[in-house]
Amino acid sequence: MHVGIDARAISYAKTGDRSYALGLISGLAGVNEDLGSPHEFTLYFDREPPAQLPCMRDGALLPGWRTRVLRTRIARLWTLGALPRAAREDGLDVLQVQYNAPRVRRPAVVIAVHDVSFRLFPEWFTLKDRLLLHWGMRSTLRTAAGVLTGSACTRRDLQRVYGVPPERIAVTPYALAEGFAPASDDTVAETLARLGVQTPYALFVGVLQPRKNLERIVRGFMAARVAQNLPHKLVVVGKVGWKAEAILETVRAAEMAGAAQYLGYVSDEDLPALYTGADMFVFPTLYEGFGIPVLEAFACRTPVITSTVSALPEVAGDAAVLVDPGDEEQIAAAVGQLAIDRELRELLVERGAKRVASGSWRRTAELTLAAFERAVSAR
Repeated sequence: MHVGIDARAISYAKTGDRSYALGLISGLAGVNEDLGSPHEFTLYFDREPPAQLPCMRDGALLPGWRTRVLRTRIARLWTLGALPRAAREDGLDVLQVQYNAPRVRRPAVVIAVHDVSFRLFPEWFTLKDRLLLHWGMRSTLRTAAGVLTGSACTRRDLQRVYGVPPERIAVTPYALAEGFAPASDDTVAETLARLGVQTPYALFVGVLQPRKNLERIVRGFMAARVAQNLPHKLVVVGKVGWKAEAILETVRAAEMAGAAQYLGYVSDEDLPALYTGADMFVFPTLYEGFGIPVLEAFACRTPVITSTVSALPEVAGDAAVLVDPGDEEQIAAAVGQLAIDRELRELLVERGAKRVASGSWRRTAELTLAAFERAVSAR
């Protein structure tokens, strides 16, 4: 097969879309190399790609891989015009995209859908974004030959909200970037000193937007801090997203009270040290299509608090404290429990390590290639 991949997310700041694209390409590169490179892959960008890509060895692209930069003056015309034109020129068998895709007869289009929160929780989005996302999703699902999701939860949501037949949806669970592991003591100390973070602390990582539930997390954390007389601060990592004004106000107020510290966007290189240095990772969000940050914390041997809803129980299993994300008292109780219960922390750390070891981007890639082949056969 000749597979084209919309790889634009790789060139932008860290998000779930970027982590997914990097992980999938890494897995596909490994599988294809082991099989003797039977497949061809073209990565499409809207700007010059990074100097290092997961499909490189010693600074050069692996056999069967190439990149193309497609430039347009109007960003929205990239998907509608530049991408389908390039797909035809390159004679693709499959074009894989995230969320929105061109309506084309050939090649077969496979869409990766991480979640449909814009339909389930429209109040979290602006009217413009909600309409654009819904229009794009509905249009794409009409023509897509296959759909990829990271969880059974998202598969159920797609069936319920958009009526997608289950046989068209492949669950391809996500994994961690290769090498994501606990940082050394020296690296942790250097990173925390450079970022101005003092121990002990709890950690939150995620884009500041309503579904991340950060206002309740901050209030629950502050309640635990007072009730248990904890010395911890809540370190918040993540870029500002949509509808973030009230969230930022809550975080800033906690900073003024000495209970929080907002770092903003942090590089990929610094994240393992921040996870490793934290006493706990606090991530009881309102909705996740998967939840890679939970796996990142597991990999760094950091105990996790997360939610009883969406895909998070599926990802965390029995390796985290699960709470109702709408209940600040439950969040506070979980923070207080993890802060003082050493045996529980050690138990969760060991369980988390086992869950991380059970998955890989290679397995994701194998499932994805199988979905590509079904899509080509169906088309």
